[in-house]
Amino acid sequence: MAKCRIYLFTYKRNQLLERAVKSLLAQTFVDWICEVHNDLPGDTFPGEYIESLHDERFIMINHSVNLGTTISFNFAFKGCAEAYASMLEDDNWWEPDFLKEMICLMDNNPALNIAWSNMFVWKESPDEVWTNTGKTLWPVNADKNFNWPQCKQALGSLHSTGAMIYRGSKAANYIIPDITLSNAVELVRERCFEHPIYLKAKPLANFSFTIVSSQSNDTIKWTGTQTIMLASYIINSENKKGEFIKLLNHYRLNRPSPVPLFFLSVFYLKEWTLLYNFNLSDWMMNMRWLLVNFLKIPGLKSYLKSQQQTWIFLKGKTPSISNN
Repeated sequence: MAKCRIYLFTYKRNQLLERAVKSLLAQTFVDWICEVHNDLPGDTFPGEYIESLHDERFIMINHSVNLGTTISFNFAFKGCAEAYASMLEDDNWWEPDFLKEMICLMDNNPALNIAWSNMFVWKESPDEVWTNTGKTLWPVNADKNFNWPQCKQALGSLHSTGAMIYRGSKAANYIIPDITLSNAVELVRERCFEHPIYLKAKPLANFSFTIVSSQSNDTIKWTGTQTIMLASYIINSENKKGEFIKLLNHYRLNRPSPVPLFFLSVFYLKEWTLLYNFNLSDWMMNMRWLLVNFLKIPGLKSYLKSQQQTWIFLKGKTPSISNN
């Protein structure tokens, strides 16, 4: 049996698939097996390309229907017999020592279940030329160990799916609802993780900003998802008011400011006493948001109602936050 199972997901990006696969074949750690999931029915290229490699470590899986990002990614969290598992998306690629160094890190830290490495950031131009931006996803020069909770986890996530490694025996704990917005798979999944989670500062993978993306541009859905994320974070706090104030003070500094999400979360939770924690500037921002987005409110309410399954999931999976 291999030590690590790789899940490689591809959809309509055959040229990029080759780049991702070549980065896997170039790994200095070779004790792996790879499931390639093709989510575009009728596209024969992925299967033909994998077959041409004549490498028995690859398992080709063609989806009979287009499942989309969330359902496809959930295949990587069904649980596996291998000690470790990792995901490689077709638009990302790994440095040669990614698996070697990340598996060594996990081997040396048996209490750790989730780790990910920093990533170089690349950008695609209209003529399909890739440029290294010279930046990394994390502007750090030292490894970091994260305990729950971090303020950023109220509305976002810390880990990067394309540079993550996790224990196969724990994987089934990380399945998320199939209806989860594709933009939010990392946000929602991270609520399932056992903390601490670990960032290796060394960039061992590459993240690409592609011109064409499968992520949704629907602002109503994104606003609704973040509202639920924030609400589940607050409701799982022993001191809701204290946590609300702490987060509000933290996020006021962000630009663009997400203060209206706090306003929406109060209404979602019906925790009316939290309204007293907004200052005058917050109220002006909230009223401005309502005026600009007034016509979108019915759609937002409908979306939030449709996400009841996600809300129940998040409320149950979000770790409790002790009184601080």
